Amino acid sequence: MQAVILAAGKGLRLRPITETVPKALVDVCGTPLIFHILGSLPSTVTEIFVVVGYLGEQIVAAIGDAFDGRTVRYVTQDPLDGTGSALRLLKDALRGKFLVVNGDDTYGKDDLDRLAAHNLALLVAPTNDETGSTAVVDANGQFVGIRNDATVPPRFRVCGAYVLDERFFDYPLATVTVHDKIEYSLPHTLVAMARNHAISTETATDWQPVGTHEELARVRQRCG
Repeated sequence: MQAVILAAGKGLRLRPITETVPKALVDVCGTPLIFHILGSLPSTVTEIFVVVGYLGEQIVAAIGDAFDGRTVRYVTQDPLDGTGSALRLLKDALRGKFLVVNGDDTYGKDDLDRLAAHNLALLVAPTNDETGSTAVVDANGQFVGIRNDATVPPRFRVCGAYVLDERFFDYPLATVTVHDKIEYSLPHTLVAMARNHAISTETATDWQPVGTHEELARVRQRCG
């Protein structure tokens, strides 16, 4: 199976750290963040693609062309216009079922192993946060949409980890507005896909976003 790590973003919420270091290389317990992600990939992954952008040359230099015996390839996203657009850059390189993960989160290996057992799936996490959008999961554990009214329980955060296949590229990329700019969203594109194909969910047991200083401090507290 192939895997894709989305690591192109500027990490604006982690400034000033990310003024000179890409978010994927921020130190987490003495190791750059992206190496935690690489280490959590299922053993069934044989080829890794990393989508880079901002300060991407640092990521390429840090990882090189292989990790743990697996080939690592890179593609550059320019402009930085969303996760859906980033994945579409690899349309001609991905074959069959593949795993996609964010480059600014830590994942439990067991969670990704369970996710990879599905044909189509995404990782979600229960949340009490009433801000932002949440995944809609039906009684059978299938992903059916994204709800902007996050005050209605149950609420599930999308963890940025997905098992997809080439059918994803049959759907127009959904747009969202982020900081007054239009971006092409991977999870929102799955809403249309879910109307035609069953997309399972797995509940995360060990997932931590690392997009803000507060989140970085929280994940660093787990060191040791």
